[in-house]
Amino acid sequence: MNSIDRRFLALGATYLVAGMIFGIIMGMQQDSTYAPVHAHMNLVGFAAHCLFGLAYRAWPNLKSSRLASVQFWLFVLGTPVLLVGIAIAIKNTNPAVAIVGSLLVTTGALLFMLLAWSNLSRPQTDLRAA
Repeated sequence: MNSIDRRFLALGATYLVAGMIFGIIMGMQQDSTYAPVHAHMNLVGFAAHCLFGLAYRAWPNLKSSRLASVQFWLFVLGTPVLLVGIAIAIKNTNPAVAIVGSLLVTTGALLFMLLAWSNLSRPQTDLRAA
């Protein structure tokens, strides 16, 4: 999955627009009940996805590990589960889905941390080749 950087960035841009539209809708309705969903859409959805994408782009060696693909899918699949789970928790006071989503994205973040730490001592390839 050599295009992991581009995929993370494209998903991050999608979450940026979705989060902004969601925020505008909440503002128009003057109802901030789902503000935590909006905040997580922008932080986990936009910021984290884009930062992962930029990191994979800046340090191509990160992409060479099989863990990179696992990290990608855990984070990408866990994010909507987390967002829907937060909405369910707000509406029904049942945090189960949010807990599952948060465990998925946290595991994805942990794998990224392991990838980053394990690649610090490796020589990096030329960015122009990535």
